[in-house]
Amino acid sequence: MGKMTKLGVIGLTALLAAACSNGGSGNQAAPSPAGGAGTGAAAAKETKEVKLTMMTNATGTTFDAIQAVIDGFTKENPNIKVDFSTQGKDYEQLMKAKMASNDLPDLFATHGWSVNRYSEYLRPLNDQPWFGSLTDTIKPTISDKKGNVFVLPLNIDQSGIVYNKKVLKDLNLEVPKTWQELLAACKIIKNANITPIYIGGKDTTKLAGFFNKLAPTVLISDKSHNYGDSLKDGSFDWSKWNTVSQQLADLKKEGYLNKDVVTADPLSAAEKLATGKAAFLMENNAIVAEAKKINPDAQIGMMPVPAFHPGDEPILNGGEREAFGVWKQSKNTEAALQLLNYMAKSENIAKVAAATGMPAGLKNVKYDLGSLTEDYTKYSNLRTIPVFDREFLPNGMWSTLKIIGPAILTGDMTVEDSSRMMSDDYKKLRSQK
Repeated sequence: MGKMTKLGVIGLTALLAAACSNGGSGNQAAPSPAGGAGTGAAAAKETKEVKLTMMTNATGTTFDAIQAVIDGFTKENPNIKVDFSTQGKDYEQLMKAKMASNDLPDLFATHGWSVNRYSEYLRPLNDQPWFGSLTDTIKPTISDKKGNVFVLPLNIDQSGIVYNKKVLKDLNLEVPKTWQELLAACKIIKNANITPIYIGGKDTTKLAGFFNKLAPTVLISDKSHNYGDSLKDGSFDWSKWNTVSQQLADLKKEGYLNKDVVTADPLSAAEKLATGKAAFLMENNAIVAEAKKINPDAQIGMMPVPAFHPGDEPILNGGEREAFGVWKQSKNTEAALQLLNYMAKSENIAKVAAATGMPAGLKNVKYDLGSLTEDYTKYSNLRTIPVFDREFLPNGMWSTLKIIGPAILTGDMTVEDSSRMMSDDYKKLRSQK
């Protein structure tokens, strides 16, 4: 079933083995040919002043880690300036406008859509020296039907739910394996005057992300409730989405979400987690580094998304994360590729992997995921299912998910209303293919 078949049961063990391999600091994650991009010889020959534009949606620690890599590149190549900027939650809309006007940055992040949305605007990168070092985990996800790859994946999004281990330990709670166990834990946590699940809903992508975490467990992972094929062929019965939306409504009704969920600043989530004021965050592992900056002693971990249906097993969500491609009409292609190859050095890949708490996208990279290493080892045999909206919904429905979450929480939309909007947008966007 599409990318899910490609990912299947992902070998996290293999990823961890790669993390512990001999790709020490200073080595290339992929071999560079003599005189190739990023070498001293190439830099010496290049005297022309070049300014590259580079854009991303990454923020916080992730942005800082990538910026540090770019700073290293410009120090070695003073003739090349890099204007690196983040647009945060507005990135997707800005990129849609730039695609419409065919005016894109020299390099840009593809935020999970390198193939299905951006491939027609990107230069294939199969000829680059690091191509042969793509991990077996990520390569199928970022390859089109012809085998073309359009991005350098700095890391791999493999995550579940981030949680405060001390909160659970202090309340004698085990890591929930089922949705019912999670709800039971939430009740105990709430009674201890701690927010069970914290969401910074002022940024509506956080509520859309909640659906991306939950929906696969309701509609995909259980054999008796696997609607992946019908979601892809257009025959899905959208009344089944009621179950997904109902969980968000119920969490609010039971008081298991922060009271200011719709207006809470997303930056506050890391502080709540780090200080033990919140137990669970439905976010990827990048927020762990943010929390550790606030409280270095915080005991924070990653757990799988609990199984929703009886008899099913917990899962991880996975796919493309920090990945950058080169606009195929860039007037600075040579310099852009030079930067990309510099970013592919093992020590640079390692910096981003460590900063985001996610596995590296290239082999032969030695990196440290800190406290998350134990969790990746523990859950090494779990299934990793692709990010829901990227794999099972038509391009554009991320915006729909951003709308229905806040509307359900404010009462502006019923559960049934949300399913009708999902159905309407699904049909409309499929017809535009």
